[in-house]
Amino acid sequence: MDQARVMEIWNPVSKRSGSGYLIGDDVVLTAHHIVAEVPPRAGVEVRQLDPGGGTDWMSAELVWLPEATASGASPDTDGALLRITAPNWRPPATPAVRFGRVVGKHRLPCVGLGFPDAVTRPGRVRDTMPIRGHVDPLHGMKSRMTTVQVDEGIVPSRSGWRGSSGTGLLCGPHLIAVVTAEKSLAPGVLEAVPVSVLAELPGFERTLYAHGVHFVTEDIDGAPPDPDDEPDYTPIAIPPPSSRHRLRKLLAPTATGTATTLALLALTPSAPGVTWQAGSVLSGVLAGWGTDWFRGPRSAGDGREAAVRRLREAIRAEVGRRRRQLLGNDNKAINVTFVTLPQHGRDADRALPRGDFDGIARYLDALRPQRLVITGGPGSGKTLLAYELVHRLLARRHYNGPVPVPVDLSGWDTGVLFADWFSARLGQEYLGGSETRARDLLASGRVMPVLDGLDEMDAPDGERPRAVAALAELNRFAGPLALTCRMNEYAGLGRAGQRLLDCATVRIERVRPVDGWRFLAERSTDRARLAELENDLCASGTATRAVLSSPWMLTLASLASQTEAGAAKLLSFIGAPASGGRAQEELRATLLEELIPSLCEPDPADRRRRYQAAAVSQWLRLLTASLRVGQTEPADGSGAVMPSRDLAVHTLWPVAGPRSARYAAAAITIACWLPALLFLAVCLHRNHTLPLPGAVLLLLLTPAPLLSAWNARARYVEPRRILFQRLGSRLGWSRILLGATLGGVLMLPLTPVCGPGFALAAGAGSAAVFGFGLALSVRADVDRSHLMAVSIPTALLVTVGAGFLVGRLGDFIGLIAGCGAGAIGLAVGVPAGLRAARRSNGGEPDPDPPGVPTPLSPLRNDVMAGVVSGVVVAMLTLYGTLCVEWLRAPWPLAVLTALACGVAAGPGFVAVTGRQYLGLLLAMRGKLPWRLTAFLRWCHERGLLRSAGTVYQVRHDELLEWLRR
Repeated sequence: MDQARVMEIWNPVSKRSGSGYLIGDDVVLTAHHIVAEVPPRAGVEVRQLDPGGGTDWMSAELVWLPEATASGASPDTDGALLRITAPNWRPPATPAVRFGRVVGKHRLPCVGLGFPDAVTRPGRVRDTMPIRGHVDPLHGMKSRMTTVQVDEGIVPSRSGWRGSSGTGLLCGPHLIAVVTAEKSLAPGVLEAVPVSVLAELPGFERTLYAHGVHFVTEDIDGAPPDPDDEPDYTPIAIPPPSSRHRLRKLLAPTATGTATTLALLALTPSAPGVTWQAGSVLSGVLAGWGTDWFRGPRSAGDGREAAVRRLREAIRAEVGRRRRQLLGNDNKAINVTFVTLPQHGRDADRALPRGDFDGIARYLDALRPQRLVITGGPGSGKTLLAYELVHRLLARRHYNGPVPVPVDLSGWDTGVLFADWFSARLGQEYLGGSETRARDLLASGRVMPVLDGLDEMDAPDGERPRAVAALAELNRFAGPLALTCRMNEYAGLGRAGQRLLDCATVRIERVRPVDGWRFLAERSTDRARLAELENDLCASGTATRAVLSSPWMLTLASLASQTEAGAAKLLSFIGAPASGGRAQEELRATLLEELIPSLCEPDPADRRRRYQAAAVSQWLRLLTASLRVGQTEPADGSGAVMPSRDLAVHTLWPVAGPRSARYAAAAITIACWLPALLFLAVCLHRNHTLPLPGAVLLLLLTPAPLLSAWNARARYVEPRRILFQRLGSRLGWSRILLGATLGGVLMLPLTPVCGPGFALAAGAGSAAVFGFGLALSVRADVDRSHLMAVSIPTALLVTVGAGFLVGRLGDFIGLIAGCGAGAIGLAVGVPAGLRAARRSNGGEPDPDPPGVPTPLSPLRNDVMAGVVSGVVVAMLTLYGTLCVEWLRAPWPLAVLTALACGVAAGPGFVAVTGRQYLGLLLAMRGKLPWRLTAFLRWCHERGLLRSAGTVYQVRHDELLEWLRR
């Protein structure tokens, strides 16, 4: 019980005293008969409980009484509401009151604190006496009154209870009733009127809302208060480790690897060849990696329960970060209410009629089955409520229910079964790639999918085939889940007979002015700065009330009010009428203008370079200039479609115009290849193989940079990625066997023409590059027949040509020719296979591909694929320049040649997305930051952007429209 809310009441008309309970900032709940003779709006006196005795009496007025003719009202309905009007009144800084309704059949302990006659001291000064007992929901069911049996402490005589009328009765944290009188059943039996009964009377809820009381009743089933509702600990947002800290962490692995390499090189036997040096370097790398792995934290176990614990902690940290972003880098949310919408069949049982953000976890606990659909208008807080559900469930001390896992729905290819798609996402993002473990947790009921954005699966203002297919799949899934969707879109699906079955559907209501003002006051660093806004926000017909009615706009207002300039602009709209709409538009524009400057305020915990507000606005306007809300446009003639409201790092080239970035990428490709060709020419010249056959060898290499430059200037390129997880899958091994088949096909015609050694080397190189490249980096739905039909002739042409022209140089040429044939075969055959797949409704990117958990992962994976490919080619080149007779060069030249060839093969051939990204930066030099990915990450952390699968999206459509204007 909060003692600061206990009030003593004095009626000067009837000279009667009583008790009350403060349920708002200035609203007191008491019994009717204490103030029965007081005229409406007449004065009574109240006094706050003060153990020191220093509290003075303050004036109050009567604002609500039950109507005698209220339909269905019991004659014993005895309640009243007072409002404290004293100018020197200061409300206590305590949490908001929670209201409850006792249900079920079990007794429930309760407590109250009043001022009865039994403890009156000389001078008519009343002391306090607690009411400690229990309520029995089975007693007085017909009258709907609450019976309290006092079973602890002093029990005075019947007359001694006078003065305790109006005492607030609490069961745990919930106010459930108001004590009205003692019953004659037995000593210590009191009667109280439930708050839920008062809420049914005309004017009660309306009066509470008018005076700023957040009123939502929660069912209490008779069990003692659950301590798990309270947080165990709160995750603390800490800045990322500094560069010095990261370097210190890498010091031990680097030292171990270097020492191992040097020790093995010191033990080099006589005439070892290049094999010993390469093995020494590889051993050093493995030693450093092993040191770092052993120094890392170890898990407590690999069983199902250990996986659940790791999953719970990972999701709790991730949701805490996302929730803070949605709240404008704060932790305080608006306690918005929602109502349950009946769906006229197949609803979940035990759904409460109303709820709010604070009670969303308890709302879900009561559902049978635990399936929930959250709807609301744009900016109403659907995603935030979903995250609030996850946050409150995982904040419990001993939560043993299914772990809620938030996932964005926009990337789900509904041709994939829900269990397969969700297990892949869960495994790759939270369980270290273990899809088997993810499927086991899903099948055992240990996880609860929280699916966000059903309305974002399809383009607006049209048919919704993906959403319909998603609902059909989710209806086949019998487990617990939560789903968010915009209200109008979900209603349209419902009218078409498509909705989620066996669930509760809730609609988030508009923010009431009193809740909006409480939110602004709680988030403000200087509450007095916004004091003038309260009356205007709560008045009808004002622009501030019309605009500040959604969590999105209230969050913008709270951010703007953090500075003097922002608060002054917000207060300048006081008194502006809502009629006409001009003031509303100006207020919205003002709040959007103040958003970026407020987010650019320096953060002492952030050691990164601070961005200037003007620069951030300019960069975001450039990045979003070609976006159109709710529309899509074709990316190229192949049929691929790029969502126009998405900011994908690998599709940002249109920012620089239709050609600039693409042709800059082609120029970068040529620049990556020129050093390799130059150093190879030097090596060939030193060994007297120029002009022939060295010129022919260089001529055979020229198609690779030309093909790579042509790909780099394409309008749509898919980022490369290397998925080592596929090596353990059936798809991966089948593709490796396909590559081995291609190698065998190449060896058959090459053996009689170029000899068995050349044919074996060419076949092995082609099989390795083609098979592993196809297995590790190519999309799952490529058409194999068309792929092979194009790849085999291309590979044959390259290898046969190399064998005829320069095959006499040895088997190393066969290996190089085979590797090149495999790479060119993939570069030519994969687009043909994808075009064929598109003709049968395939050929689109893999749905939520593994290894792409964030919007920056496509670029990161593309660069990593280039690095891996470059390292392999550099090692082959180093071997050739050190050991092959016609290519041999001294160490410095060999190393430079190997590095140049690695750059040509990796960044210059494989990492096509990386080259387009660099081309964009060069084409937009001075107009975009050079560290564009760091800027996008900063915008995401600050809440300007949100992540939706593999892309960024502007946080809200209104912000996107404002940036475009």
